[in-house]
Amino acid sequence: MISLMVADEQKLENKEVLEAFSRYDIQIIQQCKTSDEILSGIKQEMPDIVLMSLSLGGLGAFEAVDHLRMNYPKVGIVMMLIHSDGPFPKRLLDTGATGFISKNTDPDDMAEAISHVQKREKYISPEIAQKIAISLLPGGENSPLDRLSEREMQVMLQLSQGDTPLQISSRLALSPKTVSTYKHRVRDKLRVDDTQEIYALAGSHGLVYPSPQR
Repeated sequence: MISLMVADEQKLENKEVLEAFSRYDIQIIQQCKTSDEILSGIKQEMPDIVLMSLSLGGLGAFEAVDHLRMNYPKVGIVMMLIHSDGPFPKRLLDTGATGFISKNTDPDDMAEAISHVQKREKYISPEIAQKIAISLLPGGENSPLDRLSEREMQVMLQLSQGDTPLQISSRLALSPKTVSTYKHRVRDKLRVDDTQEIYALAGSHGLVYPSPQR
């Protein structure tokens, strides 16, 4: 049996996905909504795999992955996009996760990803692998997010989730001035004018959930 912790803003209740997990002997032992819940829960549950959405409140997915890699190296990490409609940000391949899927990945492929990562094997779902391959061809579509450094990507994700520079400063242990510098770099590199456009770009890449209030 593969024990699984799910970390996502929305509870995983899709019947077809749960049935696929059952066929592959995957058992969800905990569902978390924030990265802080992951870090507190993993000490007690110690799952084989963490299935993690990038749309996490609190510390953030990048920071949670870094913490897991450093403190719980035996726990496998599968990164999950909200959708795979836009170009895949290849910067995500540097996060430390070894599996990559999206919410519109076929349920059996989701289960395959978890199974492969549990065996210490890397896995990229077919639709994401195709996007990466196409982007490498002449004239292929690249993600503008690939212009960002890892730290800029972290700041961009937290801005897109509505966090203020002061909140980001506290969570990332950076000075407000440094966060402000990163914010300006993100806007310049992505060629956007405000946080609303950053949110829209993150949403088009499947990094955050759409919100009717934005």
